[in-house]
Amino acid sequence: MGAPAYAADIIRVGGTGMGLALMRIVGTQVEREHPAIQTQVLPSLGTTGGLKALAAGAIEVAIATRKATPEENAAGIRTAACMTTALIFATSRSQNFNLTREELPALYSASDPRWPDGQPLKVILRSRTGSENPYLVKAIPALEPAFAAAFRRSGIPVGATDQENAEFAQKTAGSLAITTLLQVRTEKLNLTPLALDGVVPSPQSIADGSYSLPLPVCLLVRENATPATRLVASYITTPAGQAVTRANGAEPSP
Repeated sequence: MGAPAYAADIIRVGGTGMGLALMRIVGTQVEREHPAIQTQVLPSLGTTGGLKALAAGAIEVAIATRKATPEENAAGIRTAACMTTALIFATSRSQNFNLTREELPALYSASDPRWPDGQPLKVILRSRTGSENPYLVKAIPALEPAFAAAFRRSGIPVGATDQENAEFAQKTAGSLAITTLLQVRTEKLNLTPLALDGVVPSPQSIADGSYSLPLPVCLLVRENATPATRLVASYITTPAGQAVTRANGAEPSP
């Protein structure tokens, strides 16, 4: 039997910036298999913006850093598929230094932080409204006062979106930035992911639980989503989609 046919569809996708490039790759593969389905990936909306756009019918698929909540389920929003990537610390330097959870707060709170070889370390901050800082503070409580101290210092770049954060990190010599392995790989960023407590971030270290900062990335749709929308949103659960996801720094959820 041949592949199922779909009426011409344009599937609009938006949400957290770290997943945009992956969904462009997914969209290209889906269109190759189903030429009538085209995927349009919008600029970064963030998780909150993506979910609002989905609820309003402005997009068909939202990329979020979590599953749909019970309240969202009651409002007709459904989780189609999820993956897990690594929340990482990365640098514009080529050296793959090892960081530890114990030393991170000191790097963010110091007025003149240094890399282990004595070179200047330039902190890149994430927006206060983003999900990365609360996630890290929950995982490493000592980072809360360290981030507060860093925000009080003048001259530190603050990335409002995942893409702006990556731009700052790549153009700043000696940068230390918070990003994800998924974004680094899919956008082919000129950044070096750093080992944390001796563990290199990878789909393998996420899958076996050895990397300590796993971050969910989910694709959400409305309950009345079209078959074409569901195909795009659930593509990462197929064998081909799983291979693409793992190759780009994330582990598909079972």
